[in-house]
Amino acid sequence: MRRALITAILAALLLPAAAAPTVTIGAEDDWAPYSSGPDGHARGFAVDVVREAYALAGVDVHFKALPYSRCMAETRAGRLLACFDAVPNSLIAPHYLWPKLPLFSTHMNIYARAGATERNLRARDLEGHIVGVQRDYEYGDAFDLNTRIVRHVVDKNEHGFRMLHAGRIQYMAAEARIAEALFRSKPAEFGGKFVLVGTVATPELFIAFSKHFPGSADMLARFNEGYARLRKSPRYKELEDKWFK
Repeated sequence: MRRALITAILAALLLPAAAAPTVTIGAEDDWAPYSSGPDGHARGFAVDVVREAYALAGVDVHFKALPYSRCMAETRAGRLLACFDAVPNSLIAPHYLWPKLPLFSTHMNIYARAGATERNLRARDLEGHIVGVQRDYEYGDAFDLNTRIVRHVVDKNEHGFRMLHAGRIQYMAAEARIAEALFRSKPAEFGGKFVLVGTVATPELFIAFSKHFPGSADMLARFNEGYARLRKSPRYKELEDKWFK
C-alpha cells in the first residue's frame, strides 16, 4: 500500500503543470502612448495594463495590433475576443460586453491653429464648423450624437492636424495625451502650431469584449478579477509613471 501511494505521488509530481489559458486580443495600432504597433508588435500603457491584469488571473495574452475600426469590427463579429480602447457610448455599447472598471479616463479635446482666441469650447459650440475626427473613434455622446457638427474623417490623427495647419478644416478633435505625444514626436512639423480651445468629453475608456466569441463571458470575468487586483496595487501607478512621465 505504501509503495503504491509513493508511486502515485511521484507520478503526480512528474506530470506537467496545467498550462495557463492563452487568449488573443486586438490592440489599436495607432494610439500611442496607450496602444500602438508601428512594427506589428503592440505596446503602450493599455497593452501593459491588459497583459498584467490577465497575468494576475492566470491567463496569458497575445496581442494583434490592427487599426481601431477593424479591431472593433472583428470583435463585434466574433472573430476577436476583445479590443481596446473604446468609449461605450450609446452608439456602440449595446454591441459589446463591458468590464466593471475602465482602463483609464481622459480628455477628448478640440484643437485650433496657433493664434486662435477661442477657449472652453463644448460640442454645441462646434455646430456648423468642420472638425477633423479619426475614423470610427468615439468622442462622447454630446459630440458623437450631434449631427450639426460637420465631421471630416481621417485615418490618422496626424493627417487631421496637417489639414488643420493647412486651413482645410477649422478644428481637430483628439485625445489629450495622443495629441501631446504626436506634437512631441514631430516638433518640427507640429510643435507650437496648435492651441487647445476646448474639451468635448472626459470619457472612461474600456476594453470591449465580443458577445459572440466562444468563452468571451468567462474571459471577461477573468479580466475583471485580475484587473480589480491590479487597480488596488501600486503597480497601476507604476505603469502610469512609465508611460506618461
